[in-house]
Amino acid sequence: MLSNGLLSKSVHDLKRAVALLAPLGIEPEGVADDTLLAAYLLDPIRSKYELADLAREAIGTEGAGAAPEGWTEPQWRAAEAADLTAQTAHVLHGRLLEQGLEAIYNEMELPLAPLLYRMERAGLKVDTKVLAELSKYLGAELEKLTKKIYKVAGREFKINSPKQVGDVLEELNISSGRKTSTGRVSTSKAVLEELAQSYELPRLIIEYRELDKLKTVYTDSLPAQIAEDGRIHGQLNQTVTATGRLSSSEPNLQNIPIRTELGRRIRRAFIAEKGNKLISADYSQLELRLLAHVTHDPVMLDAFQKDDDIHERTARLVFGAKTKEELKEARRFAKIVNFAIAYAIEPFGLSQRVGISRKEAKKVIDDYYDTYKGVHRFMEEVPEKARELGYVRSIYGRLRPIPGINDRNGNVRARAEREAINHPIQGSASDIVKLAMLRVDEAVRSEGLKAKMLMQVHDEILMEAPKEEAERVAVLLRREMESAVELDVPLKVEVGLGDNWMDAK
Repeated sequence: MLSNGLLSKSVHDLKRAVALLAPLGIEPEGVADDTLLAAYLLDPIRSKYELADLAREAIGTEGAGAAPEGWTEPQWRAAEAADLTAQTAHVLHGRLLEQGLEAIYNEMELPLAPLLYRMERAGLKVDTKVLAELSKYLGAELEKLTKKIYKVAGREFKINSPKQVGDVLEELNISSGRKTSTGRVSTSKAVLEELAQSYELPRLIIEYRELDKLKTVYTDSLPAQIAEDGRIHGQLNQTVTATGRLSSSEPNLQNIPIRTELGRRIRRAFIAEKGNKLISADYSQLELRLLAHVTHDPVMLDAFQKDDDIHERTARLVFGAKTKEELKEARRFAKIVNFAIAYAIEPFGLSQRVGISRKEAKKVIDDYYDTYKGVHRFMEEVPEKARELGYVRSIYGRLRPIPGINDRNGNVRARAEREAINHPIQGSASDIVKLAMLRVDEAVRSEGLKAKMLMQVHDEILMEAPKEEAERVAVLLRREMESAVELDVPLKVEVGLGDNWMDAK
């Protein structure tokens, strides 16, 4: 019955149902509803999606009480859960229709759940020797940093203690003036980055924290999470982020820092099985391409349609760079600004990120908007629409409530405005990546390939395939990802092959 696709079924948490039935050789077919996924699409900022809570809200009940005579407790609870799921699914499905979310539900989220289970089951093979060597190196670097920090501070203290770091900074008259809710000197990353522009000690503490995190969270912790098959089988979470992006846990492989050389070296520990290759396919500048698409900005659209370097164009048009040397420096700055604008950054935030005054940062943003007028118009119109409706959508209709958009508190309202501006980009990026994953999976299966999808990180899909299939899979990935959707600008995908994740990038 469970494998009969002609019989319509409702479940709560399809991925978990697939995982529970897999050892029995059963693959559920005909699943028309998942109350977990439906509730998530309707309210993606909700903290939890327990069936009892959803049932109480949808149908006014969370259970049928004690088991009647003739029923065992497990039988009764199973029947009760099935009944609650069916009734709740009926109500939630109606709400999906009302909100125009049925297509994204049926064509994206429901078919994605079984694929995520297969990815979790596949896992990633780990080379513990690489982790051990890197852990040893990080340990030595941390020792050197510790001595240097003590020398600059003039005394020893617990570098991982925010309180003690704050005390030392106060003693040295190094302060941003910002305090925590308990009245202590703030030593948050943002504060330290601000102070690091003028003082050596905050810069060293930032470096220490970064290396310490790499060591404790990754090189020292990952070996304990390796299963008997030599692979890590983490969790891919479908109902956690407000934007629709996937998240990972146990461990969180999406948070491995890739902007630093040491962070990238951790990826070297994730390897292909003997006789296999890892293939990484990553969308190039997906968020900026989406910014061009949703804003209809003619200058930005023209850059992508002509396959120009968007950062170089910004360097020329916004910062007036002309010579080769001017372009080299201005392009680096323009790249930061391009991505910062996509996240609706304010002058203060930009000033902290690039080390300029708030007045200078405001002029940069004003000049940017003078160049990309469509982007400026979008940044003004989206919050206004969110104030009117209370929510925003991705280009595929993915909904995100913005509860703070009309708040009296200016900080709350400003944050809500940034969320509103960001969702059409981030939410749409998540939709495109999910559609691409499904297209790639379908193509691999239809072509009878042995390749397996292992991981999805940001705009990247990671696969493993026999060496003889690797080149074919690389071509398939680029083809399916670049044609996943049609935008006003072309999608570009960068593909790499390697024996480990780092080399495949």
